[in-house]
Amino acid sequence: MSGAIDPHVMRATVGDDPEIIRELVQEFVPAARSDIAEIHAAIGNAEAERVRSASHKLKGSCGLVGAHRLVKVCRELEAAGDSADWPAIGALAAGLDGLMHDIEVAAEEYLQNN
Repeated sequence: MSGAIDPHVMRATVGDDPEIIRELVQEFVPAARSDIAEIHAAIGNAEAERVRSASHKLKGSCGLVGAHRLVKVCRELEAAGDSADWPAIGALAAGLDGLMHDIEVAAEEYLQNN
């Protein structure tokens, strides 16, 4: 596994039931994609508070699946949104889709092997 998600974190979050972990992974991917779309839309509308709020939401769900790299970016985006730091917001948001792609690959690999 690429490390984009962490099965140990998922087990610590929801327990050892493989079916519940599968459901968590299956539900996380589209929800995270939606949150990223929300962040991009907020940036497009120059709504810093919306960037902060959507980043906070995404950070929480990423924590459930152990998407540590995306949690870090969300934490930084949340802070940048809070201070309306548009250069930082733009730089951080530029990496969201690539991180999400890595998570999708890792999620698919996890679902195929578990």
